[in-house]
Amino acid sequence: MTVGHLLRQSTRQFAEQPTQVQRPLSPVIFTTGAHWMWAHLPSQTGQPTRFDQEIRFGWYGSFKYGCSLLAMLATAAALAKLHLLWLLPLAGLAFYVVEVHFLFLFPLLLDRVAHPLRTSIWATYQVGFMRALTWTLAIAAFMLAGLLNRRQPWRNWHIGCLALIHWYHHEVRPRV
Repeated sequence: MTVGHLLRQSTRQFAEQPTQVQRPLSPVIFTTGAHWMWAHLPSQTGQPTRFDQEIRFGWYGSFKYGCSLLAMLATAAALAKLHLLWLLPLAGLAFYVVEVHFLFLFPLLLDRVAHPLRTSIWATYQVGFMRALTWTLAIAAFMLAGLLNRRQPWRNWHIGCLALIHWYHHEVRPRV
């Protein structure tokens, strides 16, 4: 499996079932996104059969992206203080270096795995840190580029999320 394969598979699936989150930017963005992911996560024997409203997706999402943003801002501040503004793109890389540790967090939460934060970090290293980082950067670039599409700005975002779901389902779920 390659990142290209994941994106192609997800693009085909999205073309067949083009359901998008109706209000992607809302105060409950993480719960809404998790519910969408739940609807697209392939069922598996022994996995929960319903979406769990009790999981604090907002807290987990805020933690994941809060840590990632903090790493980005700290890196940017350090580079600015050192007058190395030409290295500022490294701040974006710092964001993803932290974010990749929580790459599989939401699918793990949906599967109600014990210790989802620790298990997500473990899964990242089982997949391989550099592989996880490079694939995440490729998927993120695809997702962010899609925001430039005026007609369907969230299309690539949803396809990228589907790619993550497929990646999780094929490589992480069997190990957890």
